[in-house]
Amino acid sequence: MQTCEVCRTPFTWKQVTKSLLAAYKPISCRTCGNRYKVQFLSRVLASLLVFGPIFMAILFSRPISTQMLIFVAFIVLPSVFVALPYLIRYRIA
Repeated sequence: MQTCEVCRTPFTWKQVTKSLLAAYKPISCRTCGNRYKVQFLSRVLASLLVFGPIFMAILFSRPISTQMLIFVAFIVLPSVFVALPYLIRYRIA
C-alpha cells in the first residue's frame, strides 16, 4: 500500500477502494491533508486487469462456456478487485 510522500502515513485499503469505485476520485492524507490523484499508468493497469479477463474469456471460449463465465465472475474479478488497491499508485495533485 502506498504511503504519503510528506508524512509517510499509509493510505488505508478503504480509502483507495472508495477512490477506485468513485471513478478515481482524489484522496487526502489523513494526517497532513495532502491531496493525491491516481497516476495515468495506474488507470491503464486497472482497466487492463478488470476488462482483460472478461475479454480473454469471450475471445478464447466461443461460445462462452458456463464454467468459464463462473470462473471469471466469481474467482478472477474478485481477486483483481482485492489486489487493485495495492497496485494503484498516487501522486500529489
